[in-house]
Amino acid sequence: MNFDLTDEQKSIRDMVRNFTRDVITPKAEEIDRENRFPEEHIPKMAELGLLGIAYPEEDGGVGADAISEAIAVEEITYGCAATGSILTAHYLGIDGLYLASNKEQREKYLVPGCQGEKLFAFCLTEPNGGTDVASMKTTAKLDGDNYVINGSKIFITNGAYADTLVVYAKTDTSKGSRGISAFIVEKGTPGLSFGAGDDKMGIRGAKTDEVIFENCVIPKENLVGEEGQGFKIAMQVVDRGRIGIAAMAIGLSQAAVDEAVNYSKEREAFGKTISNFQGLQWMLAEMETDLAVGRLYTYYVASLKDKEGFRLSKEASIAKLFTAEASNRVVNKAVQVHGGYGYMKEYTVERLYRDQRILEIFEGTSQVQKMVISSYLLK
Repeated sequence: MNFDLTDEQKSIRDMVRNFTRDVITPKAEEIDRENRFPEEHIPKMAELGLLGIAYPEEDGGVGADAISEAIAVEEITYGCAATGSILTAHYLGIDGLYLASNKEQREKYLVPGCQGEKLFAFCLTEPNGGTDVASMKTTAKLDGDNYVINGSKIFITNGAYADTLVVYAKTDTSKGSRGISAFIVEKGTPGLSFGAGDDKMGIRGAKTDEVIFENCVIPKENLVGEEGQGFKIAMQVVDRGRIGIAAMAIGLSQAAVDEAVNYSKEREAFGKTISNFQGLQWMLAEMETDLAVGRLYTYYVASLKDKEGFRLSKEASIAKLFTAEASNRVVNKAVQVHGGYGYMKEYTVERLYRDQRILEIFEGTSQVQKMVISSYLLK
């Protein structure tokens, strides 16, 4: 087992790191303050191949491995967690097509998505059914050569800004999760509309929307896979997507560690910089330990994503659970290192503190991850 990054992975890391420092980081505070979607970042990330970095070249992607994708998400999130969330949400959308679409759908939708010409959204969560996917109320009824979709989704990242939405709806309400199917819905389709954008605590630039379907008619060829396969597709997408959330947690934790270390070297108390005090040194050591362990396991699970046929539900949940909760500890300590200044908006750790909290909630709460992990132990 080789724990070293390859030359290609290092090259991608350096490219995205430089891009983040030059383009993403300088806008992060403004994006958060103005609660705006950073549309200017999308074409720039597309130029670097980031919107399809780990997808095959024949599908419009770069053809890099999943570790490279995790590194890219980590580096983008380091500079702006909202932009990192936009990127991972795009992957969730195109991943369903990558796993289950036919040749025509790949050419029409997946290729432009991987090339960054189209931004994607993943439409699964509903007002009364986040974790309980089988309880979804959105329906898709076949009517001749079309499906008619009715219902609504909430907390959909990229929702109103996406060119292509991958929507999960029930084609048979009597079958529970086995009656769920996946569909492609294009922006501008009659019957598709959006509610008011959410006003969130953190990752504010990663705009989330209510997505509303009122007799939304789409051609039947926009069915992804077969009827009844939607739940299986969605769960595979979520498993793989949890690696992206773990990578976000690593990037955010690294930012918090760096802010805390730099501040400790500058802030003086009792005649010397606070980095000289053992109590603070131990806090920094604990932060770095959480970060290092989380990064290594996240890269390991990312490597499993490239193994054909490998089901990584347990491993992805472990990565997501540990890194999300570790990032809470890391950012909390970073604020503490800053003392009263850590509570002020002029310091980056205040934003990191707010951005971090969602990592323990979306793509399955920490409690859901524990349910998944324990289910494998108790088989």
